[in-house]
Amino acid sequence: MKIRLNLHKTILFFIISVAFWMAAEPGVVFATLPSEDIVDMYNKNGIYYYNPNGSDDLCNTSSTTLAGDNITEKVWNYFIEQGFTDAQAAGLIGNGMAETGMEPTRASNGNYWGLFQWGMGRKDELQAKVREAGLEKYLSTEYWPAGASEKIPEADLDKLLKIELDFTMSENDLDWQNELKKATTPELAAEIFLTLFERAVNGESEILYYAPYVGRLYQGAKKRRDFAKEAYEKYAGHGVSYTGKVSGGAEDGRNVSFIGDSITVGSESAILDKFTGLTSDNINARVGRAWAEGVNIAQNAGGTLKDIVVFALGSNNTDGLTTAMIDQAISTIGNNRTIVFVTNYGPYDYSANNDLFKKYAKENSNIIIADWNATVSQNPFLYLYDDQLHPNEAGTRLFAETIYDAINGNTNEVGCSVNGEFQALVKGYAWPEYHAPGWHERMPDYAAAVTQSISEGRYVGGSVAGVPGIDCGGFVTVLVQNSGLAPDYNDYAGATDTQEQWVKDHHWQLVNSSTSTKVDTSLLQPGDVAFSDGHTFIYVGEIPGFDSVIASASYSTSNAGRAPMAGKEDLTFGKGVVVRWYRNPDFNPYQNTSSLTNTVSGQVSNSAPSGAELLSDHHVTFYSALAEENGGYAGRNANSNYNNGYLAPGQAASSYLPFGTVVYVQTQATGEASYAHGKYFLITDRGAGKIDGDYDLDIFHDVTNASENNYPPYGSSSTAKIYKVAEGVSWETFKAKYGW
Repeated sequence: MKIRLNLHKTILFFIISVAFWMAAEPGVVFATLPSEDIVDMYNKNGIYYYNPNGSDDLCNTSSTTLAGDNITEKVWNYFIEQGFTDAQAAGLIGNGMAETGMEPTRASNGNYWGLFQWGMGRKDELQAKVREAGLEKYLSTEYWPAGASEKIPEADLDKLLKIELDFTMSENDLDWQNELKKATTPELAAEIFLTLFERAVNGESEILYYAPYVGRLYQGAKKRRDFAKEAYEKYAGHGVSYTGKVSGGAEDGRNVSFIGDSITVGSESAILDKFTGLTSDNINARVGRAWAEGVNIAQNAGGTLKDIVVFALGSNNTDGLTTAMIDQAISTIGNNRTIVFVTNYGPYDYSANNDLFKKYAKENSNIIIADWNATVSQNPFLYLYDDQLHPNEAGTRLFAETIYDAINGNTNEVGCSVNGEFQALVKGYAWPEYHAPGWHERMPDYAAAVTQSISEGRYVGGSVAGVPGIDCGGFVTVLVQNSGLAPDYNDYAGATDTQEQWVKDHHWQLVNSSTSTKVDTSLLQPGDVAFSDGHTFIYVGEIPGFDSVIASASYSTSNAGRAPMAGKEDLTFGKGVVVRWYRNPDFNPYQNTSSLTNTVSGQVSNSAPSGAELLSDHHVTFYSALAEENGGYAGRNANSNYNNGYLAPGQAASSYLPFGTVVYVQTQATGEASYAHGKYFLITDRGAGKIDGDYDLDIFHDVTNASENNYPPYGSSSTAKIYKVAEGVSWETFKAKYGW
């Protein structure tokens, strides 16, 4: 079916290093951990992993794009992002070089395949994932030899690497990851990965450094150590050189200007490493600089400002920014430039500043957000000094990376619309701000819901101080059942462990790549449910007036529990284990239940996506999307970066909108035409032309019966409203986020 629409336009991650590997080298400085009494208080009150500000993530997009100019750089950066040090990442690179020369499709007589040469059952499991991703052709003998990766398009190469690297992290049966994190030299790291992961025994060279295996012979042990040392010398301490394609037409850092305060001052070296071609002359930063001084700097710079201006200020405006101040900055810099506002994080309340940044980004196409607050708040004790404001060495790299990713569109998709009914229920059940343990007062709507559930014999968890429903599993159960996310959720009527078994039994999808791999938080969407040992909470997305993207409650036998509220749990680790996230595949958080009902009735929903741009009222016509039924016309100009150029449900074509644009459709059409109503579509193809002088939007989907197709020229007609929701979205991200 083809529908034609005319368009104009952490416990606090304390455990990370509760020992800090216990035997750290002298002189190594780590972030100061909170006092033992605070840790004990969190333990007693069910706060198993704490984040001082909660996660204020913006409806992030996920991407299979990996940072780096070549395979080695991409792999290096992937492992650095997984929390490994330079020395440890170098040890991994050394093994990859020895195994395949860093070739992800290299094979040894068909018995071993991939970057790290998986064999037997491990190989079969990995290759199954490659097939599931539609990349089966790269398993053929054509891609086995050295150098074959040069023939693979970069988009597919990134997908292959991501699959293999995620699979690597999922294999941890000999605890190689924790052992590797003890390594302080690239040579030791190379030996740990060789013995515990590669397990290439019966070799020719001795293990020299990894104590449990010293003196044993392994394949290529010396070669791996040498490669690891070379990688360390090349990449450690100064980052990796990236091409740096950015919005506004810039291809490197020479097109970027920075105006900042002490955070930028401390991060200058990391910024220069990250942005190829950028020089210190284009970084104007001073300790203590406030917003007004930054505006003066921009005004005095005049024509020397680059096309992209990173305005990293606000942390010294602790009384809060105003719309007048931001308007002045925008008018001074100019609407002809891309402006990057960097959100604030620190020991002060910067929520008003950050809310204004997001508001302006939604309203102005030339403004984007580098969400430092959302990024660093995941684990601030890893990335900030004791003042919880200024980044340490690792934090400066993260700061630079956050800005780089925002400019390149790897993150920072604002204006995502979450199911309004789900949002409303969250706000009715959970306090919008965090309260310390001992908060037993329930929101009135939640108290009523608990009473109703009890009367119907449904699970509400335990009681604290005589108040029922103050329980993590009870809260999640009541919310999930009553929101329509899963009305039969936890009909086992059990606590947290029972609930996790319930989602497994009912075939919910694991969002993590494995139960032992930390989740890519950019993949999370409203309605996803988290489990760790003895605790559960729920991802709710960005809700106006709600202080976190998660909601949680806490049971306590000592009357120190918490009623449902905005949560501060870490999204990735809890009590020293990975937080496991599950998703109901039948729930689409980006469509209201009323919209789904209206799709049948043919009525236009009044609930348009929040922050989306209404392009215009449009004329609608329909006809078959199958290429063979249209003489090969449909899909003729499909972009190969999306689903390898093949049409699929959820895709659309436009002669006007850029590839990767997400649109939302409302239409009064009935019958077959109502298919488009209340749905999101991704532009992956060029449109067929014009009707009545307007550019077309062709929406593709499958039909059950041939009689339902309308053949060219066109079929039934109606009207529609089209909203532009987001740009720069990949096909994989679109499918995960918008329910296709």
